Amino acid sequence: MLDRLGDKSRAYQNFIPLLILYTSFRLMTRLLYRPGGLIYDYSDYYFFRAVAELSNQGYYPFIHYWMEYPPLFPWLNVGIYRLSLLVPLWVESRFWFYTLLSLATLPFEIGNLTALYLIALELYDRAKALRCAWIYACLFAPLYTWTGWFDNVPLFFLLLALYCLLRQRGRLAGLATGLGFMVKVTPALLLPLGLRSLSGLARKMGYLALAGLTVALISLPFLLTKPAFFLTSFRSMAERSSWETIWALMDGYFSYGVLPADRFDPTVDFATHPSHLPWLWITVAFGLIYLWLYTRQVNWQDRRIITAFAGLSVNLFLLYSKGYSPQMGVALVPFIVLLFPNLRGVIYLVLLTAIDFLEGTAYFIVFPEEHWLLTGTVLSRSALILALAIEYGLIFFSLDSPEVKRIKQRAFWSLVAVLLLAGCAAIYPLGQAYVEDRYAQEEYRPVIEFLRAEAEKGATCLLLTDQSLYPRFYPWLRKYTDLYLVENEKQIAEAATRCNELWLFRGNEVPSAVKEWLEERASLVSDHDFAQGQLLHYTTPRVGGVE
Repeated sequence: MLDRLGDKSRAYQNFIPLLILYTSFRLMTRLLYRPGGLIYDYSDYYFFRAVAELSNQGYYPFIHYWMEYPPLFPWLNVGIYRLSLLVPLWVESRFWFYTLLSLATLPFEIGNLTALYLIALELYDRAKALRCAWIYACLFAPLYTWTGWFDNVPLFFLLLALYCLLRQRGRLAGLATGLGFMVKVTPALLLPLGLRSLSGLARKMGYLALAGLTVALISLPFLLTKPAFFLTSFRSMAERSSWETIWALMDGYFSYGVLPADRFDPTVDFATHPSHLPWLWITVAFGLIYLWLYTRQVNWQDRRIITAFAGLSVNLFLLYSKGYSPQMGVALVPFIVLLFPNLRGVIYLVLLTAIDFLEGTAYFIVFPEEHWLLTGTVLSRSALILALAIEYGLIFFSLDSPEVKRIKQRAFWSLVAVLLLAGCAAIYPLGQAYVEDRYAQEEYRPVIEFLRAEAEKGATCLLLTDQSLYPRFYPWLRKYTDLYLVENEKQIAEAATRCNELWLFRGNEVPSAVKEWLEERASLVSDHDFAQGQLLHYTTPRVGGVE
């Protein structure tokens, strides 16, 4: 037994250091950073905590209210929250809940890297499998998603189920699929694949039986207590209005996914905006595409073909889905890494991450009125997902002739060029939109507009004694007047040598040295009161010199 453990340790000796670094990196990130950075502090952890706080009033998921997810994560979330209440609050009240919830999902995040490496070992030699692991470990998107969402949990079950299918372990694959489905529906996409890839009727039946039994055992307590709340969870998935997809753009909807506020009503209407799209026919169309692929006579025991079909299933599902949120992109990542562990795959990954950033952060937080930006990101992301689906399809059908490779190479670089050019073209209008938006919301805009008008009448200098105001005024007044931050007599005297008019804005107390110099050496012409402070207009006895 010790010999076997030694052999295993030597086999994974290059992967284990990476796994340790990967884990410690995430632990330190959770403790010392926060999602959103300096742009905006936000994540779904706000929502998770707010929902868990209902337990303070004795309300629990699927017993007293519905959730848009199956029950496993909502109950984990409540359990973690109740545990966090045992610890006295830190100065930042969110600290313990956020930390404990992240620690609870960290094993799944570690499991994702491990499962990906194990899958890669089924596809390639150890060196190439390790390259896959390094590429995944260096990606920003999985780390960022783990710190603010829970999509790393269903991803773990999807990858575990795929690994078990590659190893022909039907029962374990069924267990992973069933558990994953009760976290989020995505892992269930592998259910048809299991029936194709597993060899032998016993394995297929074991797979179905374990998946069905797992779902039944988890569902039964909720179906026996409050079936309406439990079933509403699945109804919400089918009846929700579109968001952040091509379908949402066709519906004329340019915001994020919204759910009805009343979680205590299981009969609530989930359609938050109207849609005139023929969803029945859209579903039929995607169903027929999937059925056609599913019935092809390919080598369903080929591990690379199985992996490609799994990726193709995820991509088709996301193209079909009414809604998309940037955190869902982590489901795309492992298949890109596994099937393209090269420069091509890295470019796909970087482009996908950049598009999700533009959509989730740039559009919704910085540029919410620029609907063209959402349109551009949705179309770009859809094009990327479609391109990847085609790539997986070529692997699935084993189309790798030199001519196909040439066409694929040209199409890839053409897509990259179009997306990069589109990104560059967006820089100027986004810059203009940012400046206009910031000016419209600038608290000191009345003062700025007044000074702009006065600056046209002659040489002026603006004196500021509050350091925090300098960066507030500088972007708007740098072309109109010179700005000086003055704290003593020497600094204000130097400013007076350059201008015959001095404007002093004070929002709080002026330093005594500056006040004394102005009283002795300058004449007050006028003063103007604003809600933000007082603007004082002075002239000096001499222009361009010191007395």
